[in-house]
Amino acid sequence: MPSLPSLEKSLLVFFVLVVSMLYISDALRCYACSYTANSGANDSCVYEPKKTITCSKKYCTIIRQDLVHPVGSIVSFSRSCEDKPLYLNAVKTDTTYKMYFRSCVSDLCNDSDGKRSATNSDPNFGASENMVIKGRDEIRSR
Repeated sequence: MPSLPSLEKSLLVFFVLVVSMLYISDALRCYACSYTANSGANDSCVYEPKKTITCSKKYCTIIRQDLVHPVGSIVSFSRSCEDKPLYLNAVKTDTTYKMYFRSCVSDLCNDSDGKRSATNSDPNFGASENMVIKGRDEIRSR
């Protein structure tokens, strides 16, 4: 098989680099770590995340689980990325736990302690479930 001329090799390398850069530029960077209170690990994941990942999914996420009593005792904490989080931004409480679900859509946006709602969450999340029904333009008088 004859070898490619130098120009064709250069173009092929250039094309591969451009495609790689496009993929990387579309990827979302998120913090990724986990903490559980009974693991004996330090809580740096909660307060000072360091590890980042390049994610091909849509959202950076935080899931925080606290005990209801004593208030604020963290049971587990996770930073990751997901295509469709269970909840976009919600707090769910039962008799034992208070769960915080946070999602956001910009690089390294999952950097909070999870108690605050994400400020750059996708406003169109779930929009396909909304329905607009056109009303009548005229008002009838009797």
